[in-house]
Amino acid sequence: MTRCQLREPRWRLAVLALIVATVAGCGAGDAPQAAQAPQSGDVTVTPGPDGVQAVTLVTQDNFRYIPARFIVTPGPVRLTLENPSGTVHNLRYDEGGPEEEIPVVRSAESETIEFTVSTPGEYEFICTFHEQFGQRGTMVVVRS
Repeated sequence: MTRCQLREPRWRLAVLALIVATVAGCGAGDAPQAAQAPQSGDVTVTPGPDGVQAVTLVTQDNFRYIPARFIVTPGPVRLTLENPSGTVHNLRYDEGGPEEEIPVVRSAESETIEFTVSTPGEYEFICTFHEQFGQRGTMVVVRS
């Protein structure tokens, strides 16, 4: 047996050990974003001193808005979309909702829109980039 033939199994074993260590370390200690996100129900938004109902939605890598549903009364609304996730998101209301939209929010950024609602009802909004993953929410307008 040659010297090279004796070293070959050691070399393969070393590469295999490196691969196993790398794969085992991937994600170790990292909880999925879905587990870290708070479970939110309906959030009622009240007017601030300026009379505007301000709500902040947060996106995550789990393709959800937090909160996914919020309640306002007719009047001015200021909606901020914060994106701490690692991908881009946006917000657009379905037909019949406010025309204002947030076309894109990059990772670690936020964007704000203001609009006025007057008609009670439920208005769905989506992330057009992740609609196929169910990234939707609802603004409920109730009589004051």
